[in-house]
Amino acid sequence: MPNPLVKLENVNFYYNRGKPSEVHALKNINLEIKRGGYAAFFGPSGCGKTTLTYLIGGIETVKTDAGKILINGRDIRELPKKALAVYRQLGVGIIFQQFNLIPSLSVLDNVTLPMAFLGIDLDRRRKEALKLLDRFGMVAYASRFPSDLSGGQQQRVSIARALSNNPPLIIADEPLGNLDSENANKALEFLKELNGKDGRTIVMVTHESWSLRDAKSIFYMKDGEIIKTEEMKEKVSAQKSLSEHLYKQLYANSSPEHLMARSLSYMLMRGFSAEEIKRFELFLTERLAGKINAESFTEFLNQPFKEGGLGLWKQRATKIAETVDEIMESNKNIEGIYQRLDVDPEIPLYEEIARIRSWLLLGYSGSLSDVQKVRFDEAVEERIRNIVNRESFRQVLELPRADFGVGLSPHRARGISERLESVLIGKHFQVTP
Repeated sequence: MPNPLVKLENVNFYYNRGKPSEVHALKNINLEIKRGGYAAFFGPSGCGKTTLTYLIGGIETVKTDAGKILINGRDIRELPKKALAVYRQLGVGIIFQQFNLIPSLSVLDNVTLPMAFLGIDLDRRRKEALKLLDRFGMVAYASRFPSDLSGGQQQRVSIARALSNNPPLIIADEPLGNLDSENANKALEFLKELNGKDGRTIVMVTHESWSLRDAKSIFYMKDGEIIKTEEMKEKVSAQKSLSEHLYKQLYANSSPEHLMARSLSYMLMRGFSAEEIKRFELFLTERLAGKINAESFTEFLNQPFKEGGLGLWKQRATKIAETVDEIMESNKNIEGIYQRLDVDPEIPLYEEIARIRSWLLLGYSGSLSDVQKVRFDEAVEERIRNIVNRESFRQVLELPRADFGVGLSPHRARGISERLESVLIGKHFQVTP
């Protein structure tokens, strides 16, 4: 049996090692990724997925922690600086969620830049870059700047740049996070082609179950650990089935309150450290379970971090507590809907769905037409009844009205989808307390 392209042995990683704010980000990671494989690290935000891929990509290079990171049988943690630089340039290409294109450089120059670091002459750099841009339908934009491009176009340029030095390993870190549904699907097709046609090894980081449709190996991650590894022997075509299957692996034996708290923690606490999010999650679980009241929860948010709280400004703490109260009230409405559906699955839900719509649209500055409201309500009801999955729901919100969608912006559609999923996460998956 050939040696794996990537092999990690007992890898541990800490942020702020030895300091009061120390975070044990990765715990005893052991894994293998075959040459030509398509592996995915799947789990919620903050679970260590990106840190793990940065170690594999040679971006994080701390040598003091235990374990080995073997690429082609060599521990890259032990490589001299020059050899590590060569690995970063030739061994791996990285596709970032934020694209990371240099705004002052043209599209062509962004793609040629990695080749310039290798000393490749200008004519050859441009020739190879134009081939890559042509492959991804971007050659007509070669002289444009990143600010002139849409999100999907920037992502295609980012993929072309990752391929510029012909690396055998491609790391895609949440590559769909800033894309609408159409461009996200195109990006997945590109990754599939790079794996199948080119034979490149793909390592993808994601928290979106629908994006795993082409993955051959799935590493389920939770709290810095790989809790399960699964080889997908056959493609799961039904997205709803795949979504349920994946989440069952991560969230088995979790209470509905814990599921909600985990989902909401990363939605409400973006930009906070993993330690802060984990502490928030613990208290939020207590709040959702009714073990502490709104006042005590607000006090916790405001209390200094050293004293066991989060140290938020009073105004911010109050706002978050109010948002949680709104979610809890909406959850009660959802529970009432499911109780009615248990009695009569065909019962109309017009009034209940209208109330949920009002909650989902809180903070939305625009107004929906009557037609948009009907389509919005239909989409919400189908999601509640689990007729469609999360991604399909978001697609309907994004689709133009002319295509029988609601016509919301991708950003707004994503936010509404996240808000609804925060109360549905424990409803659609078979979990047991």
